[in-house]
Amino acid sequence: MSHPPFVAHHPKHIDPQKEHPRRAVLTAVPDLRFEYGFLKSVRPYFRLRPATTTAPESPGLREGAKGKGKGKEKAQAPEGEAGTEVLEIQWLDVGWVTVRDQVLSPLVQGALWAIAAHLLSPFYPQARSFMPSPPEGGIAKWLRGWAKSFGVSNASTSRVPLYTRP
Repeated sequence: MSHPPFVAHHPKHIDPQKEHPRRAVLTAVPDLRFEYGFLKSVRPYFRLRPATTTAPESPGLREGAKGKGKGKEKAQAPEGEAGTEVLEIQWLDVGWVTVRDQVLSPLVQGALWAIAAHLLSPFYPQARSFMPSPPEGGIAKWLRGWAKSFGVSNASTSRVPLYTRP
């Protein structure tokens, strides 16, 4: 009877960390999605307040009654629930943050990029003339030499320009 090439209860199989220590754990990548930044900028305009026990302004008006502040909405608690909280939303401020973040900011950024591209486009050819062209890579050079050794390419067609200026 032959034994397997390794023994499962060998100490190196029980605790592999002793022979091969782990690398340092990288930190998590921060979440840069738009939603979290937007919710953070809107958060000051939502408030939880203790429920008031005042009577509604009109007989049929319990939830959604308008507050005295500009653009504020208060939901009043039903008469039987005295220990609940009320969510107060400042709708005008929430609307302004939404329009600012989703309409005005992208519009201004796009306009600035378009103006910059339009103003800088005449300088592109001049700037391009100062930049050196990159050297031919090693693999392309080797491949061209290898093809020449077989007689596949000839010197008359290797460096013919595609477009010449009149």
